[in-house]
Amino acid sequence: MSEDTGLNLGTEKAAGNRPASCRVSSRRANCVAVQVVASDGQLLNPCHPARARELIRKQRAIRIGHQPYTIRLLPLQSDDAVTIHGQQECS
Repeated sequence: MSEDTGLNLGTEKAAGNRPASCRVSSRRANCVAVQVVASDGQLLNPCHPARARELIRKQRAIRIGHQPYTIRLLPLQSDDAVTIHGQQECS
């Protein structure tokens, strides 16, 4: 006898007809957040791993921890502060 309650159609799970809560929670479990520390040591909101890789590749952050994966933002340099929201800063 099956442990499932209700109708037991063999195609329900095979077709991917699981409840939305199962699909969302399984995706969320695979997504890992990267801890972010500001240049002054203040803890910031976590970011997506792809964003962390981009910051490290552009040399705007360094890795300071491996478990949990943590990055530290580097202080802004004068070259980075030239443009604000797509406009050039007037000197």
